[in-house]
Amino acid sequence: MAEAKAKELESAMLIGYETAGREIGYWGKYYLRSVRNNGGLATAQRMLQKKLKNQSDQKGFRALIEAGRLDLSLESLVLQPRFQSLFTKEELAEARRRLDRVPDYAKRIAVSAHDNHPEDLQDEKEYVEGAKKRITVNAYERDPKARKACLKRHGYRCAVCRMNFEKVYGEIGRQFIHVHHKKPLAGRRTGYRLKPTIDLIPVCPNCHAMLHTSNPPLGIAELKKRMAESPIGG
Repeated sequence: MAEAKAKELESAMLIGYETAGREIGYWGKYYLRSVRNNGGLATAQRMLQKKLKNQSDQKGFRALIEAGRLDLSLESLVLQPRFQSLFTKEELAEARRRLDRVPDYAKRIAVSAHDNHPEDLQDEKEYVEGAKKRITVNAYERDPKARKACLKRHGYRCAVCRMNFEKVYGEIGRQFIHVHHKKPLAGRRTGYRLKPTIDLIPVCPNCHAMLHTSNPPLGIAELKKRMAESPIGG
């Protein structure tokens, strides 16, 4: 039973590695090497033995925090009920401690339909983005060239449902699409280097709204999975 659970954990860790790479552009090569060489359970136990003073001590965990994707973290995986029996009380406590210390902006909260207006956001080489400007409220500087670079790479088809507006509506739909920022900007205090072909993705307005039903937003793969599992979408 324990051996089967350990194999299931390792599989979930590898899926998390692939998803983090595709969704936020972070490929934890040392993590992958350790899982392949030592096994998923041994890797997880080793990672939890070190009590981190702060999240910056672990590059991968920090990347997930900045992307608002704690659901992809080893800590979240370890704390899933199906895997808790594989770990000691001390290891589980360390996983909880790390997640409890995560900044509020990286913790997902549900966004009501009344408050979900992604169309109010401006659409989004390497571009600088995210530096705050002091106005009445904090706003973020965005470079419109990033949108162009994103669409040049990914095209005008929704990355979730694959809709192309020109195919459906003809000429009036030509080059119409929203651009979704995978990494939320709300919690950032300084500018960062935006890579439009990795950090931005084209989505239709419907899928864009559904991505923003939580804050930080859902991932592309997450929303695809939800569509596939729904009675209509499947």
